[in-house]
Amino acid sequence: MKKLSLLLSVVIFLTLLPMTAAASGIQVILNNKPIVFSDAQPFKKGTDVWIPLRQSAQAMGMKIGLTKGTDKVQLTDSLFRVSLRIGTNAAVMNEEQTVSYGAAAISKANRIYVPLTFFSKVFGFETAYDNDRSEVVIGLPKNFDDIFAPTIVEFLNTGAYQQLSDNYFDETIKPLIPVKALQAGWEQTIATAGNFIGIHKIQSNTNDTVNKEINVTLNFSKENVALLIHLNESGKIIGLRLSPLQPEAALPAGLTEEDVTVGTGSAYPLEGTLTLPKNATGPVPAVVLVQGSGPSDRDETAGSYKPFRDIAWGLAQQGIAVLRYDKRTFVYGKSFTPEMLTKFTVKEETVDDAIAASKLLKGDKRIDPSQVYVVGHSLGGMLAPRIDNEGGDFAGLVILAGSTRSLWEIIADQNADFIRAMDDKDPKKKANETWLAAEKIRAEKLSSLSDKEAIEQTLFGIPALYFKEMDQHGAQSLVSRLSKPILIMQGEDDFQVFAKDYSQWQEHLKNNAKASFKLYPGLNHFFVNYEGKDQNTVEEYNHPGNVDKQVILDIGQWINKQ
Repeated sequence: MKKLSLLLSVVIFLTLLPMTAAASGIQVILNNKPIVFSDAQPFKKGTDVWIPLRQSAQAMGMKIGLTKGTDKVQLTDSLFRVSLRIGTNAAVMNEEQTVSYGAAAISKANRIYVPLTFFSKVFGFETAYDNDRSEVVIGLPKNFDDIFAPTIVEFLNTGAYQQLSDNYFDETIKPLIPVKALQAGWEQTIATAGNFIGIHKIQSNTNDTVNKEINVTLNFSKENVALLIHLNESGKIIGLRLSPLQPEAALPAGLTEEDVTVGTGSAYPLEGTLTLPKNATGPVPAVVLVQGSGPSDRDETAGSYKPFRDIAWGLAQQGIAVLRYDKRTFVYGKSFTPEMLTKFTVKEETVDDAIAASKLLKGDKRIDPSQVYVVGHSLGGMLAPRIDNEGGDFAGLVILAGSTRSLWEIIADQNADFIRAMDDKDPKKKANETWLAAEKIRAEKLSSLSDKEAIEQTLFGIPALYFKEMDQHGAQSLVSRLSKPILIMQGEDDFQVFAKDYSQWQEHLKNNAKASFKLYPGLNHFFVNYEGKDQNTVEEYNHPGNVDKQVILDIGQWINKQ
């Protein structure tokens, strides 16, 4: 807000920064951090890229050993035990599963090399090679959260606090969370929440731009508890926090909710919730809620926020039906193949499903088909004009923290802010400045690329086709021609979408007499009013908060006046 995987696990508006500029030869980036090869170097031969195994394994935090008198190599860490032989193309995982990985491992100048496919086939890592930049990118496996989080919970539940610290904690965090504090925290949680039952849900925080964040909901006999795990770019824990979860809010009186399916009969049906005023008479106006980028549930859950639930309940209390649904990448993201993802665009990610949601509402006899509106947040706000134009055919549009600019421009600005805040003495700052300048030059050439070229290249770690296709349906030209009612809303404390984005909406809509604008002091990207610790960082989203009531009231009054 992915290398390819970033598309599905990080908010598009926030993109991870590489930690250094590219070096000469083939550069290998592992989990967003370059591997420094002291002697053996990666090389390309034919269609394969060959990676020195020892230093790669060490960068992954694994121990490597070679059995004397044999060609057998062992790689071990707390999650994996892998053995392979030089001259073969198969590895044995955890002494059980044999996995083939393409070309056979080789020995060259007393150094062991494996093909890039070794990392994808054996460990399930996301891998990509950019020939133009001579850069290999190796990222965490798609199911990393589902493997990593249960492991951490198991260590806590079995009292293996020392092993957890030794194997998973970054050295910088060990003095801050000593083993005794780990033990005290878990035992105190049990004393308060009751006996541990199991894991209820695992979800990544898609708003974290610098480090990976995993949110785990734990079931205890008395109450649920949130486990927050922060990882650095090397996959080591730099933060661990247990906190009671707020009880699920009760549906307000006078409302009713029912389960619906968006896209019934399609390849990707999506479960959703339709919120209705219980005592409404006659067909009522309705709203389709469209989420921001990244995989998102129907509530658009982000940290401690559930903004779409807040909006749905608040609008229904004003006599407006609201449809919210799980996003396609949230439901099906892990099933998408690498080939599918290379061609993945916002049309598949958001547009098609929002159009299906509009048609679902218009076919409901309880809904006034001439009064169906779209409320798009963040990327959903950017795409709302396109959704309307390509089949949504809404009565009006509400844009929450959206933009008419190219997505890559917003990402560039966000990265520039992040780099600007770095310490001038940090050697990574200059490298990142150089990287950002190079990415902006590449972005400016997007329109000249063919679709095939765009698929084969990346921009800000994302396949360039994603940006190119979106630019071909830019919001700016659609908005300038728009004559329908449109309401633009922006929080002044939003550090993901900027004041100039709000101003540009005003400029593009200056000839639309039906355009309205609302700017809210003190509200952040999710229209929550927050002051305190972690303010103006993604961490502030972890502090409980709700969408400001005035914002929801303003949306409802605007719709009811149309």
